Amino acid sequence: MGESPVPPGIQRHISLGRYREAANALAKLCAQRPSAPMLIALASTRLLLGECAAAKADILKVVEADPNRWESRFLLARLHAGLDERDAALAEFRAALDLHLGAAAQKPIGQVPAHYALHTLEQLAYIEEVEGRPPGSLLPLNPAQREQASRQINQMLDKAGVIVPGINLPGELGRLLANPPLVMQDEPVPAQCLAPRNDWADTVRNYLAQGGVTCVDNVLAPEALGQLQRFCLRSTVWRQPNRHGYIGGLAEHGMFNRLILQLADELKQAMPELLGGHHMTYWWGFVYQHQRPGTSIHADQSDVSFNIWLTPDSANLDPESGGLDVWTQEPPADWTFQEYNSGDYRVRAFLNQSKAPKISYAHRENRALFFKGTLFHETAKCHFADGFANRRRNLTMLFRKTVG
Repeated sequence: MGESPVPPGIQRHISLGRYREAANALAKLCAQRPSAPMLIALASTRLLLGECAAAKADILKVVEADPNRWESRFLLARLHAGLDERDAALAEFRAALDLHLGAAAQKPIGQVPAHYALHTLEQLAYIEEVEGRPPGSLLPLNPAQREQASRQINQMLDKAGVIVPGINLPGELGRLLANPPLVMQDEPVPAQCLAPRNDWADTVRNYLAQGGVTCVDNVLAPEALGQLQRFCLRSTVWRQPNRHGYIGGLAEHGMFNRLILQLADELKQAMPELLGGHHMTYWWGFVYQHQRPGTSIHADQSDVSFNIWLTPDSANLDPESGGLDVWTQEPPADWTFQEYNSGDYRVRAFLNQSKAPKISYAHRENRALFFKGTLFHETAKCHFADGFANRRRNLTMLFRKTVG
């Protein structure tokens, strides 16, 4: 199978959200001279169109030709999930993760973002402590060395501007903090993820009445909430540092388990008027560096987004903030994904000109927002207590309509 790239014209269709035009053009090219990049693009585009079965057939051609390509294995896993094939999805996710981390381990270690190094250091120490592992089994530093490293990095972060600086860490310590060992918390999934007392019909009515956004408290049953919190605290899946100071836990880095897939299915069943006939296309977690800024203003590629906050309320030092600001305004039709997802000044200028109303939702543990993903939104100002367990953490899921 060849490696011919996706032509720029088709890339332009995709960036503008013209998925049907892109899929038609890619299908024609793949019928003539298939290449792995074009089949991956075709499957990805069909996933966004909701054509999961056709997309699965496309990506299987790439996987069969080269089973060691982590990107295609990961896309196949997402399609299994979209088709509610949970066991197959989890097996493919793990295969893709192993390939991805194996490739990452071969790359040279340059500068490590300071907040990422600090998070890795704190998390490995936390896992050793709460799981009763021998000291040094994950983090080969004695208590004095850990304290010194943490203090020095925190001092650097206190002096940092908007952009977090990188640090040079020599030898095995640098490799460890840049690419920590994989730990994934694994527990039996509770019988029910969603709290049974929520009136989901009211949620749908409020969502429609408020222009495509609504808030629900106490979404998860206590057992499910605790399990998701433990997974985020004890799983080293946070491997996507952002230069402003937060870290992503992406599905391709290990942010997947049976609970997340079950939660997506329960949400669809609970709100058939809103999520019936939809599939979860992508999801991620974010963890924040206490007082540093979070995600800037942007919009996403989803019909409905679900965002839930996981950090206990006792950690939020400003109970009226720390959540999400949502503008009931979508991007202009001629903006590309990069333009409306980038969070630059052009978005703010557009919103100021359109006088779009902003709705602010404060952070609460186990509070979820449902909103149309193409509405502009950004993380509100955060002021959380120090300490690894007190960091602001959230899980976001994107849903799109399913065609077949």
